[in-house]
Amino acid sequence: MQFNFRIFIDNLPLFLNGLLVTMKGFGIATITSLIVGLLLGSLSNIFSKIKIVQLFYRIYISIFRNTPLLVQLFFLFYGLLLLGISFFPLITGVVGITLNEGAFMAEIINGNIKGIPYEDWETAEALGLTKIQTLRYIIFPQAWRDSIPALTGQISIVLKDTSLFSLIMINELIRAANIVYSKTFDSSGFLVAAAFYIILFLILSSISLKIEKMVGVKR
Repeated sequence: MQFNFRIFIDNLPLFLNGLLVTMKGFGIATITSLIVGLLLGSLSNIFSKIKIVQLFYRIYISIFRNTPLLVQLFFLFYGLLLLGISFFPLITGVVGITLNEGAFMAEIINGNIKGIPYEDWETAEALGLTKIQTLRYIIFPQAWRDSIPALTGQISIVLKDTSLFSLIMINELIRAANIVYSKTFDSSGFLVAAAFYIILFLILSSISLKIEKMVGVKR
């Protein structure tokens, strides 16, 4: 496939708008997914002996980890519309990614909390700390540090997930490339979209490495 530079120049505003929408969706979805993951992963440990909480956690994780994100997006976008419920497409996309990626991040955090040596819990108990205080001041800082490599990897998946936005009428990078192709029957637009994604991934990878070095993550 030969790249047509003219396609890029003539449709630059369209591509830049698609890039902006992709970055906006990625930024918001990353923050909300982390919040959901942190809350669920932490609450699952705080209320580890309450069966109803554990049941809700397992059901949530099972549903959103074991069904495709595309199915979830279609349900939110088209299924809720049949019930008379509608949102702006970008909000729907962000909510879909948040629910999906939040489940993966919750398991990462939950697993790392459980991986902290039991002696740390015993020491905190001997010092008279409550379970919440133990999690906040002793367990969670260690678990958060240990979770960073896996979380940054999951965040890169959030960026890939934004490519599905095009299927629910959101004008991000892939949809911009599709629009260009439908007008010109030239595939150069997809190379432009791929180039933008590669640049974003390189930036994300650089930031992730700096964060890992800053907090002293050992691989």
